[in-house]
Amino acid sequence: MSLFVINPAVYKFDDKDGQGIESSNILDIKYNHLTYTLSVKFSGGGVYIYSSLPPRVYQSFCISESKGRFLSQKIKGCYPYKKINLDS
Repeated sequence: MSLFVINPAVYKFDDKDGQGIESSNILDIKYNHLTYTLSVKFSGGGVYIYSSLPPRVYQSFCISESKGRFLSQKIKGCYPYKKINLDS
């Protein structure tokens, strides 16, 4: 059962609105300050949406030395998430 509804069209990544980051596992991220959702596009092709993510957690994520480690330790398992398919 999904905890939130996802419209995949809203989370498509392109050069103008994504935020490229330095990470071996994460290709791109987007944060929506109105809905408190973080979109994460992984190098393996998966896209995950994390909801109810406070701005302070997003800011800490952005300045963290290791984005993958921060995501694994501070976001995964702490906030609701859903994997989405952007091809549909």
